[in-house]
Amino acid sequence: MAEAPRQSYYDILGVPPDAGARDIKNAYRRAARAAHPDLGGSAALFHDVAVAYETLSDPRRRERYDADTGRGRASTPGASGGPGAGRPPGAAATAGRTGAPAPRSPMRTSVEDDEATRSAPVYLPPFSPSSPPAVPLILAGRQLHGSPRQPGVFARRSSGVRARIDGELRTSALLERSLLPTYPAARLVNGIRFEDRDGTTAGSVLLAGYRIAVIDSFTASPGNFSWDGRSLRHQGRPVGFEVPRTVRAVQELFPECNVAGWVVIHGAPDNPFAPVIDVPPGFDRASTALVQVVNAGTAVRTIRSFLSSGPTPNVVQLPVLARLLAVAGS
Repeated sequence: MAEAPRQSYYDILGVPPDAGARDIKNAYRRAARAAHPDLGGSAALFHDVAVAYETLSDPRRRERYDADTGRGRASTPGASGGPGAGRPPGAAATAGRTGAPAPRSPMRTSVEDDEATRSAPVYLPPFSPSSPPAVPLILAGRQLHGSPRQPGVFARRSSGVRARIDGELRTSALLERSLLPTYPAARLVNGIRFEDRDGTTAGSVLLAGYRIAVIDSFTASPGNFSWDGRSLRHQGRPVGFEVPRTVRAVQELFPECNVAGWVVIHGAPDNPFAPVIDVPPGFDRASTALVQVVNAGTAVRTIRSFLSSGPTPNVVQLPVLARLLAVAGS
């Protein structure tokens, strides 16, 4: 039986060869959601969608791809227009060794997750001297990028601003000390700002595999907090925070990823499990559909669990990292 023809990058995204940049971007968002491993797709299909978009969204790569494939027409067996096109010579063999592994069983154990996160990172999509990576390798190899906000004159005037700056510093130090050394593929980007999106901010963002954890932090005076999945209160008084809006902004910017949010509240430096955060009976603390509010004692465990439970948690998505660094101004 003859091998079925491979799809071109245009076919993968469902756009004609003369599609404009906006049409390609919109098609990519739809295809990414449909192919996402967390939403019923597969790692292999999602990888093809990501590579197709990274090629067609870059004018120079697209021009080279069009020249090689005849303007994105569906190729015949052995032609260069399919998901393997645009990869460096020998990349097909390399992908078998270093590409995204097949999705793991949904019944995987915490031991399997731990082994996956401790393994060496895999960088995608494949690259070569003629097709360089989206991020210079010396930069992509670093786990820590950017810096938390530093105290300034306005921080000294506002206790709320100072509490968030102190919280960001403590959270960044906590993740650098307790999560990054045991998770080689995790990339922590501090100082994320979305100035074109109504001033939306996120103190820190963690990327691993196809998941992004958006983290806001602040220090607090003694006393219990309460959290019901929608409103946060301290001693009965409402506490404002921006994480839900920031999660939506990040999800819109990175439709290929599963984005969740954390609010990390720091109490006394010598007690990571303070403050206590009360929740209603039956509240699912582990639900990734909700913003999680945690103290420093549970932050690393819950964030790591979210990142490691996604498909291919040891992958570093270079195009996603490149966009995060651009937002952070690194």
